Amino acid sequence: MSVGTKALKHAVKMVLASPVGWRTVGSMLRQPGVIVLTYHRVVGDEPSLPGVSVANFNEQMRWLRANCDPIGPDDLMARARAPRSGRPAVLVTFDDGYRSYHDLAYPALKQHGIPALVFLVTGLVDEPGMLWTDRVQWAALTTPLTSVSLPWLEGGTPFELADRHARKALSGAARAFLKTIPDALRVERVEDLVGTLGGSPPRERQMVTWDEVRRTMDLTTFGGHTHTHCILSRVDRAGATREIGICRDRIAAETGKTPTYFAYPNGASADFTPETREVLQAHGFEIAFSTNQGIAGADSDWMAVKRVPGINDDVPSFVWQAAGLASGS
Repeated sequence: MSVGTKALKHAVKMVLASPVGWRTVGSMLRQPGVIVLTYHRVVGDEPSLPGVSVANFNEQMRWLRANCDPIGPDDLMARARAPRSGRPAVLVTFDDGYRSYHDLAYPALKQHGIPALVFLVTGLVDEPGMLWTDRVQWAALTTPLTSVSLPWLEGGTPFELADRHARKALSGAARAFLKTIPDALRVERVEDLVGTLGGSPPRERQMVTWDEVRRTMDLTTFGGHTHTHCILSRVDRAGATREIGICRDRIAAETGKTPTYFAYPNGASADFTPETREVLQAHGFEIAFSTNQGIAGADSDWMAVKRVPGINDDVPSFVWQAAGLASGS
């Protein structure tokens, strides 16, 4: 992209992010329905795995409060069917249940009066630990090794780990592969990889505690995200029933509210099945969220609701993303 094209695109983003531009141009460009934003980790000044900076998140929430209508999940279906508006409804969601939700995101949401829906991996709320995808990423980024070969990954071709870019490539390749295999084998392969790479995990607890969950319930609805963050299409019906049932029961026991919202781990179309949907509905889940990109409209599949990924960027770029215009940018 040329310098001139970049400058023009930035100017368009600035116009779209302005109150008048959002109500006029934005209203014409956006699809009708609810913008469901997806976040994972919010990060502060300390070194961490990637996430949205607390400064950017705060500015994004400030902009949402001024220019949109933040809603809770109980209003999602009705607002998805409502006519197009200059102040579209927005539902803020967080996957996984990182402790940074309590420490960094919730204070910003509280300041701006914005409700949120947070999906918990209950096994990691019960027992301190890292999400398996984070364990793989952390091990790849912090390993003392300069080269590694894994017989189950890319035919055992060595990965040279000369710099952070190469380490991220190893992490990405490993996580992508591990999401495609049966869950029991995935557990073995994760332990194999982490053991091979070595390195020390972060000392701090990564996920919320149940006390932290309860402290945020004035603005937060909690939904399910399985008990161990398995990919549900990679387990059998008994496994899915166990993962979904334990997750539901632990949230109900600790919060006093039985969850009716769920987000699929990883969340692409290949990560859940018709059988997964049946198990969810049998456990009382009424709406499930994917990571497939789009707006939640009147014709939404309520067991595979589309969302828009949050980004770690300035407000104009965030608005461009929220409007569904970031594809190919």
